[in-house]
Amino acid sequence: MSRFDDMVNGLRDEMDIPESVWRGYVQTLEDLPERGGYHNKDNGRISGSKNKNGGRGSDGMGSRNSNRRDGGRRKAAGGISVLKAAAFILVSVTLLGTSAYAVGKHFGILDFLRGGNENAVPPVEAEDLIVPVTEQEQEKKEITDGMLADYTVKEAMCDSESIYVVIEAKAKEEGRYFFVPEDAMLEDPVRDWGLDSDLSAGEYAASKNLEIKHVNAAIQNTDELGIAVSTIYFQYVSDDVMDIMVECGKTVKEQTLDVVCTGILWDETMTDMEDIMRTEIRFTLTDISNSVAAAYAPSGAAQIPGTEAVIESAQVTQTELGTYLEILFKYNSEDWSKMPCFRLAGAGAGEEHRIRMASGTEILNENENLWKLSLTKMELGDRIELEAYNAETKEVYGTFELVRQG
Repeated sequence: MSRFDDMVNGLRDEMDIPESVWRGYVQTLEDLPERGGYHNKDNGRISGSKNKNGGRGSDGMGSRNSNRRDGGRRKAAGGISVLKAAAFILVSVTLLGTSAYAVGKHFGILDFLRGGNENAVPPVEAEDLIVPVTEQEQEKKEITDGMLADYTVKEAMCDSESIYVVIEAKAKEEGRYFFVPEDAMLEDPVRDWGLDSDLSAGEYAASKNLEIKHVNAAIQNTDELGIAVSTIYFQYVSDDVMDIMVECGKTVKEQTLDVVCTGILWDETMTDMEDIMRTEIRFTLTDISNSVAAAYAPSGAAQIPGTEAVIESAQVTQTELGTYLEILFKYNSEDWSKMPCFRLAGAGAGEEHRIRMASGTEILNENENLWKLSLTKMELGDRIELEAYNAETKEVYGTFELVRQG
């Protein structure tokens, strides 16, 4: 087991993700080697075929406490666990399916999204939101001496509710290192993050006489941007180059966002957190999306049976990238085990969100809470059927109708 395992505070759920193939580079598909990918998601690590996916989650790099409670939460003393940042830990699992990579190019946002989860593919109009980030547009600072990798932001995208950033880790000295995801262990199959090989990480590195280095990246200024939880994807490019995509929801609505990313690198010789090598990257991201919001309210009784929760209102926000549903509700109890989660009625287990991101409950004040669903782009109409349920016991509390106002 990794010696960093005890720092991970995450959720351990299992889910099946359908396979799909990478988009783009069609003209090179017949000539280029196939590779897969590696996904660091806020669920739980599982073993099995490359169709199986999971992950152990945290909410970013840095050490802050989030006030958002996730729907797949597990119990802790005195109630449910709060999603807490685990220092430099964003644990990884397989997601991306078979793919082809064009030599000399990085894996872009759409490559990552279309690589493993068909439900995560954004509509065509969302592609216009993706912007390349040039070297001149980013300010880099190596926080620790002797950093072995160059970290560079390649692409970014945002709308009013979410952010995506692709960051590349590239060794400064070629031919010496083998880059693996941050929490990868020696026995992990290298196929998990994109190599066409049946070897484990330890076997692969030994066969090529390479030193294993663990890499990761995340958005650092999570409080400023209103980020509670992130999802990290890893994709092998070459032995000492790894592309990493950070995906997260946000609550800050400003058009111009100052984003601070951190890239890290560590190996087994590093015994203290202070030894971990870090690079800071700053850049500005502008929200060029169109955002339209509509208010909804319960059409009847809003008290959720068996709980102290009452639905107050809801808002649907539509952008080119997706559909976002926010449910405002009161919860007048200290028994967090009965706090409801919400999903569209008819959504099965594992389909609560119907998109890439896990959502959760954001505590606004003592009794008011906000639950957010990040959905694939869809039209919800004038009436929405909403289901309240318990994520731990799977008990369904009831179904409610929300009616568009105005």
